[in-house]
Amino acid sequence: MAHFSDQVHISISSFEKNVIYYDLQLSQKMADHHHFSFVWQYTGKAVINPVDQAQAMRKYIGDEVIFTFKSLTGIRLMSKGIITEVASIDKHGSAVGLHITGISHSKVIDDMPKSRTYLERGMDDIVVDLLSEGPTEFYQRDAIRSTYLKEFNYMAQYNETNFEFLKRLAARYGQWFYFDGMRMQFGQLKNSKVKLINGASMHSFKIQANMTAHNISLAGYDYKNAAGIRDASERTSTGSKDSFASIVGFNQSTVTQGELSVGAYTNNAQNKEEIQEMITLQTAGSDANSVYYSGISYFPLGLGQTFIIVNQTIEHHLVCIEAIHHSEVHGNYTCEFKAIPDDVSAPHYTNTKVFAKAETQPAKIRDNNDPEGLGRVKVEFYWGAATKISQWIRMIQPHTGAGKGFYFIPEIGEEVLVGFEGGNAQDPYVMGAHYNGQAKSGYATEKNDLKVIQTRSGNRIISDDATGDITIESQKGQTIAVIHGDGNIRFKAPKNIELDAGEDVIIRAGRSITSTSEQDITESAGVNKSTTVGMMQITKVGGDSMLHIKGKAHEQIDGDFHSEAKQDRNVISHTEIVSHSDKNVEFHSKNDIQNNSTENTTQN
Repeated sequence: MAHFSDQVHISISSFEKNVIYYDLQLSQKMADHHHFSFVWQYTGKAVINPVDQAQAMRKYIGDEVIFTFKSLTGIRLMSKGIITEVASIDKHGSAVGLHITGISHSKVIDDMPKSRTYLERGMDDIVVDLLSEGPTEFYQRDAIRSTYLKEFNYMAQYNETNFEFLKRLAARYGQWFYFDGMRMQFGQLKNSKVKLINGASMHSFKIQANMTAHNISLAGYDYKNAAGIRDASERTSTGSKDSFASIVGFNQSTVTQGELSVGAYTNNAQNKEEIQEMITLQTAGSDANSVYYSGISYFPLGLGQTFIIVNQTIEHHLVCIEAIHHSEVHGNYTCEFKAIPDDVSAPHYTNTKVFAKAETQPAKIRDNNDPEGLGRVKVEFYWGAATKISQWIRMIQPHTGAGKGFYFIPEIGEEVLVGFEGGNAQDPYVMGAHYNGQAKSGYATEKNDLKVIQTRSGNRIISDDATGDITIESQKGQTIAVIHGDGNIRFKAPKNIELDAGEDVIIRAGRSITSTSEQDITESAGVNKSTTVGMMQITKVGGDSMLHIKGKAHEQIDGDFHSEAKQDRNVISHTEIVSHSDKNVEFHSKNDIQNNSTENTTQN
């Protein structure tokens, strides 16, 4: 048979005797660490030598403490912790014991802030990864069973300890998260058969109903569909069936306005499904705060443990969310608890608006081949050795639009400046690019004369304010075009220049046009070609000249016509040759003139 003296037992890892204590208090709360304190009379001596006291303080700081609480009916609860503070107790100038203060082992994963990213990972996978960085005996895989089953495309832990990150995930996605005294729990409650009878196994029973507004209206933006998203609700549709919670939900109109069309903006949702999920979780979390049950039990209750309170003929089915274990002296024990209905759809600490706040910071381009063609990039943050690759994130451009805009995407390995929408670490975007000590522009001048656009291959456009020139150069450093500050424009190509117009090409010059080719010049007109010369036309041919006309040739000269051949001249016609003059026709020759005909020759 159990005795009152067996209700509380304390063991300390490097102390083999029974621990004599008084004023024990162990405080436990969901999504938080447990804290304990007690006065320890570690020796039976009435007066303790200061040397022994100092040695004890050095010896026990950092020790593990195990608390065991048992009811007279056999209910048992255990809890572990670490001694974090040892203080000497002195009375009348002599040491009489130690005041021990400590914290639960959950503190091990709350040691230092970390930053990393998770891509295409599920909730349970992330939680196990975080807990595995602490002592393996403080979590079991089967205790990690979240109700959020979707895979995260992207999840960032930013300047948070593992514990802080887990706490944020639990609040954001409505997951139960607590240290049960021995191990971490995530996602599920722990069923028990504990039944407390008001006035017998418990006293100071209190019910507190809370009439607060549950309504919520949120709006956001889905950039993939370029559409606004919104959702709203007056109260949860999946609330607790507890009578007090039900009446709080039913009477919401007494503390709320009926208008839900105007709401708050959130960047915690990227699409319609996510904003609907936020509304569902947040209203369920508000419902979980509709009623609190509290009291003092003679049975030990653990966090996340379901139990029943029998108040005369009424039963309340509850889950413990806070517990303070008291033992004033050895053998005395009570458990002060706070509970909510065990059928709530989300924890009381649910907060779908919570996020990790991030600051503007540099990053490096990791990928720029956006599979959806949205001009997005992936960046690698400077966050140490952990995974630190972002999802596909958007870039700020001077101008954008369907089939138009300013499309400049940084190259892989280049440095950019990353901002976060609303400071939310989940929503990074590229603000612009940076030069750095290992990547200089090479265009700096004393008077900032040069404005340059240069691509990866070396193609560039240079605007020189010193000369007024604008230069376009190819990837091999060859000048393609120069718009000079003095008004001249020069085009140059190492190979071909091709002009291709769907309709007309018009070239006008205020003065001369000079066209020079070191080899051939070919002109072709599909229909007509007209050449008009205001004054003289001079054509010089270094070799032969040939004119081939398939139709008729007509020459009309308003003045004289002079044709001179240094050697022979042949005029051949396959039919007739007719020469006509309104006046004289003269033929002059230093030698003979011959007229030959295979038939008659007539001269008039």
